[in-house]
Parts: sequence; C-alpha cells; structure tokens
Amino acid sequence: MAYQFLMSTFLLCLLTACATTQASTLRTPTPTPTPFRYPTVTPPPTVTPVGPAQKSACPIFDLVAGQHLSASGSYTQTQTEAAGPMLCRIEPGTCAYHLMVGELDPTIVFKREEEPPYDHEDILMHPAMLLPLWRLNELVTEEWGGQIRLRVTDAYDSLLEHDLGQPDENRKNSLHFEGRAIDLTTWPIEPNRYSRLCSLAHCAGFDWVHNEGDHCHAAINAESLCSRCAN
Repeated sequence: MAYQFLMSTFLLCLLTACATTQASTLRTPTPTPTPFRYPTVTPPPTVTPVGPAQKSACPIFDLVAGQHLSASGSYTQTQTEAAGPMLCRIEPGTCAYHLMVGELDPTIVFKREEEPPYDHEDILMHPAMLLPLWRLNELVTEEWGGQIRLRVTDAYDSLLEHDLGQPDENRKNSLHFEGRAIDLTTWPIEPNRYSRLCSLAHCAGFDWVHNEGDHCHAAINAESLCSRCAN
C-alpha cells in the first residue's frame, strides 16, 4: 500500500511538472494591429475674388451726358488744360496734312459721311491718336463680348464742321482741325451705351473725354503737327 501511494504521488507530481513546463513554453498570441490610415487632407476651395477689375478692365464710373474727365482724373479740367490748345488749322495738301495717318482697321466702323473728296477725312488723324484708339477698340470688344463695335463719326476736319456755336469762322476753334480729336459712337447705334463708351475711352488713354450726349468726344495731348512744319 505504501508503495502504491508513493507511485501515485510520483506520477501526480510528474504530470503537474509537465503541465507547468508546457504552459510556460506556450506563447501568448499577439493580436494583429489594427491598420492605421492617415487622414486625407482636402485642400480648401480656391476663392476667386469678385470685384470691378474682374468684371471689366475699366473699373470706373460711367460718364453721364455732359460730364467730362481728364487723364489725371479731373472732372473739372477743360479740354485746353488737359489736351493743350489748338495751334492751327491743318489745310489739305500742306506739310502738316501729310503727317497725319489714315486708320482703316476693319473691326472699326467709320462713318465717312462727307462728300468726295472729303469723305476720307474721318479716317485721318494725328499719329498719337492710333494707340488709344486701338486700345479702345479692344476694350469695346471685351466689354460687350464682340456684339458691339466701335464707330468713328468724325476725326480730322477741314470743313470747319465743329465749334458750330461760333458764327465767326475765323474764330472757330477745335482740336478736330488738327486731327487731335475724335468723335465716337457704338455700332449698332445705342445711345444708352455712350456713358460706358466714354469711360472706356478714358481707360484707353485719351487725355480728355466728354460725353456730349449723342456721341463721345475724345482728345489727345500731343505735339501739334503744325509746329513740326513751322520752319
């Protein structure tokens, strides 16, 4: 009996030791880490500024009928102060006459209402007139999406058709007589657009712009062609 008890105890101890050894050799399973996803950064939407400059290349107030504006931004300067005085009347065939240039841009409408041989006078002008006129043509196209065209009704004038309020022809005074002034409308003719047209003329670089109601008058400050032919 003692022998059996000892054997039972021995076997019990042996089994306990094995179980302990086996338990110590088994590894605790490591849980699979949860995948980590970096948050996607959504860039903020680009905000496009909205302002007068985006709507038009000429963000100034329109000139109402009777209002005029100089290149310096003055609403009170006279044409003589802003563009200089008339020095002479350029007569056809003279030295100064041959210094003027003819503009025939096909995108600009020229009225040319005078009878021949004077019907070409609406395209004659001082060379310094060309750059602001080209710029104005571009602004008109941009402003009205090509639906409206620029129209020239008068440029150089040898027939004294300006300054009609002066009855004495010897005292008539106009920069048109030197090719330094130009009269403008839209085509088709839409007088309600002339306020804006005059503003565009200012932005185009004319030195003095006047909304005369039925057209827009613009003038440049440039050396008179008369002075080039004085000698």
